[in-house]
Amino acid sequence: MSQGSSNRSSKARVKVRGQAQVPADPGFAEIVTLIQAARDRAYHAVNTALIDLYWQVGEYISRKLSAAEWGDGVVTQLAAHLANTQPGLRGFTRANLFRMRQFYEAYRDDEKVAPLVRQLPWTHNLIILSQSKRPEEREFYLRAAAREQWSKRELERQFAIALFERAVLTPAKVSPVVRQSHPQALSVFKDAYLLEFLGLPEGHSEADLHQGLLARLKTFLIELGRDFWAVLSRGEKFVLPA
Repeated sequence: MSQGSSNRSSKARVKVRGQAQVPADPGFAEIVTLIQAARDRAYHAVNTALIDLYWQVGEYISRKLSAAEWGDGVVTQLAAHLANTQPGLRGFTRANLFRMRQFYEAYRDDEKVAPLVRQLPWTHNLIILSQSKRPEEREFYLRAAAREQWSKRELERQFAIALFERAVLTPAKVSPVVRQSHPQALSVFKDAYLLEFLGLPEGHSEADLHQGLLARLKTFLIELGRDFWAVLSRGEKFVLPA
């Protein structure tokens, strides 16, 4: 692609009815940014309000059941009542009402974690609540999902590859001698590298890992296009196909 065509394609253009396309004013991008920021704030505000509502409903049901004022059958009646009196209302089935109770009871005594649940969508909270085996694991995924802004699919993938077990329960091993002489050594290995995309066998060697990474790197560079080249280990070179 020539430099001129690259410059033309990199500029946003506006088509006005009856007129030719003209370059977009730089200020348009600022307006788009303002709109997106307002959308994000509105989304977070709605999500926080929704999670607060589920928390309050869960708290109410928990208190009623704990005090034996309600039985499970009353929750079933509540779900039916809401369906009849609030047409179009979603998310208040019998099963979801019990999930709200479970949600509240799981976090009510944890002041550190309770604020985190309001930063995530309800679907994320349900995944973490249903798939975590202990409070520490719930906190781990709540913090990670909020910090990394994982999608639902990415959160499910992290559970599938057991990120908590890899990063927390089985951290890198460092010998006592190294710990004493270099106390900071463990921090070098604090990040867990998840390389399942390489398709390596369970007991793969360092050489297998090396070759797998190089193969992926080569594929990536090929996809970038011609005129790229790389120097591999032991001085091996390859030229991308024309």
